[in-house]
Amino acid sequence: MKTGAAAIIIKNKKILLTLRSINCSSYPKHWTMPGGRAELNETPIENVIREILEEVNLNFKPTSIYKIFKWKDYELYRFLGTWNGDIKLQESEATQYKFYTYEETSQLELAFDYKNILESLYKDNLIK
Repeated sequence: MKTGAAAIIIKNKKILLTLRSINCSSYPKHWTMPGGRAELNETPIENVIREILEEVNLNFKPTSIYKIFKWKDYELYRFLGTWNGDIKLQESEATQYKFYTYEETSQLELAFDYKNILESLYKDNLIK
């Protein structure tokens, strides 16, 4: 099975979301958490660290798996963790970013399993 990973990046109880480029093959122009597909022989932890650095220029250190989601022939890992750095988008992947409250995310077109993830984060009092 193929794998992918994304980071749950929270600041002041708001969640970082990025707007996928129109060139993305799945869910173009939808909001998502930064992440992506694993490379050959890459673990989910290595995958999320690399993807977050590439996509948003942040140093992300996973501390736990929050959820695992199955999509098509993928197993997608959603990690909580710590991070530092200044956001700089990889524009071929994402065109905008913002830290959102849970309420603000209800107005967005979300990709993959992110509506469910956001609901869980809100219920777990990780975002407001």
